[in-house]
Amino acid sequence: MSFQFGPIPDPDKDGHMEVYHYRNNVDAYDVDGGLMDHPQLKHWFVINVCDVILGEDAMYKYSAQELFEKLQELSTSHEEYTNLMECKDAQEADELFNPNPLTA
Repeated sequence: MSFQFGPIPDPDKDGHMEVYHYRNNVDAYDVDGGLMDHPQLKHWFVINVCDVILGEDAMYKYSAQELFEKLQELSTSHEEYTNLMECKDAQEADELFNPNPLTA
């Protein structure tokens, strides 16, 4: 999946300034800090993040509150999974460096 920009404006219908702003936003994608200076790029970014994390058109399917709650759930479950893996790794390391004399 690649970053999806918004639809390209038609200069005849939307005007040449819209095309100019569109190009500036597309060019800002590769610039450090581009999200801070280009509101349309920021909007596209949020849409893309929601699509990646919660599926296609997620920003349009859910309310802002639902999106935030779903992102919190994902964050919490990821944190729990990470903690579980760290505990498992620590237990394996402990077993490796401190073998149980009864099972060895």
